[in-house]
Amino acid sequence: MADLEMLAELENMKLQDTSRELDLVFVLDCTGSMGSYITSATQNIEVICQEIVQSEKLASPDCLRIGLIAYRDHPPQDTSYITKNFGFGKGSDVASIKKQLQSLYASGGGDGPEAVTAALKETLLMDWRPSASKIAVLIADAPPHGIGEYGDAFADGSPEGSDPLILAREMATRGITLFCVACEPALSGYSYALDHFRALSDITSGVLLPLTTAALLAHVIVGSALEQLDMERLIREVGETIAQKIHQGQESVDDVARQLHETLLLRNESTKQLRVEDIYRDTPESRHNVQTYINAPDLATARTQLKRVPGSRLTQKFLDSRYSSRGHLSLYPAPGPLRPPKPDAYKKARVERHKLNVDPKMTFLGSTTPTKSSADYGAMRDGSSPLSGFDMDDDDDRMEEDAEPFDDDPNSEKDTQIIAQDVQGQQIHFGRDPITFEQAKRITSSAAWRAFRASS
Repeated sequence: MADLEMLAELENMKLQDTSRELDLVFVLDCTGSMGSYITSATQNIEVICQEIVQSEKLASPDCLRIGLIAYRDHPPQDTSYITKNFGFGKGSDVASIKKQLQSLYASGGGDGPEAVTAALKETLLMDWRPSASKIAVLIADAPPHGIGEYGDAFADGSPEGSDPLILAREMATRGITLFCVACEPALSGYSYALDHFRALSDITSGVLLPLTTAALLAHVIVGSALEQLDMERLIREVGETIAQKIHQGQESVDDVARQLHETLLLRNESTKQLRVEDIYRDTPESRHNVQTYINAPDLATARTQLKRVPGSRLTQKFLDSRYSSRGHLSLYPAPGPLRPPKPDAYKKARVERHKLNVDPKMTFLGSTTPTKSSADYGAMRDGSSPLSGFDMDDDDDRMEEDAEPFDDDPNSEKDTQIIAQDVQGQQIHFGRDPITFEQAKRITSSAAWRAFRASS
């Protein structure tokens, strides 16, 4: 049953900060295999900015700032550069942002793993606005150094000494949400990269988004930003209340998230939701690895506890479609900009499917352990997690909550519509639906991390 006290507080509470601001940073792998993703980001940057500003009714384009961090690898694996931090650019000056993107090209890389950790460190050093929603989108097809991959030239970790798990936890305390775009099928060819990036996303209350083609990149960037702005609205509204419940040591993150979910459903809360169809096999080894990364104090500790996943990481459905496809992209055109559809608009009529060839110039189409006391958070500075012991694996929670499977039924009663689908069968859905338990858990864990920073 929902917490009646929480419900009363929700109904009486108003946002103190009525401004809508977003700081959005692209963290982009610029090694030899990433050319199509660099091109996609460059070609679509104007419409990405336009869609976010218009869909969120931002007061002005400058309420949106776009940051860019490019990275390659450490010498001697790559001698061109390790990272390039272009800083933030105003949404009203998209031309300058596009010029920065145009200066990038794919080259080099050396061994498999890349300078991801150095790029995450640069992300923390960005001049984030305190009042803005903060989103980082990591676009990568290779893992950071030091996670246990074969042939890693820096097997002990990033040469500059940073640890990606500790950096992710610092991002969480600062309210920076990390969305990891997994460029497939390259990323799943590594032993632990997928699990590592999923853990980084979970720690920061973000989402791992698998992509099979760069043509879908603009869709997931805009969809992720719009969904996270809705999450931020709720975090600011209820964050203090739910963080107090966790810090009092009487309830676990999962318990508080369930109460929050029930409470928000009682008040008919709906949220914007991006759904990228999962193409990965669910295995016990993968779930174990994700939890290991989340709970380990540092990368060195996690590395000794990982388990290899037998067979392919990809589903048989994806493998079959990959071998039978010819690289075409099927799109479900949406009328106008990418925005949540009006109620019942897509229940009455299904948007007719059209098959189009990929155009390189294609633009964007419109058991857990409760935390006992604040003393338990003390190890944070050594890299441990204030959420250690809590099950943050999305797959388990979806099964526990009896959540519905990915639904592409044209007769579905949900308002989410398909906005894109590649020929390999991977679909992207976007729309407004009743808030999910997964979202409630992201809100709860994010509030707990931010409250930890405020109390430390």
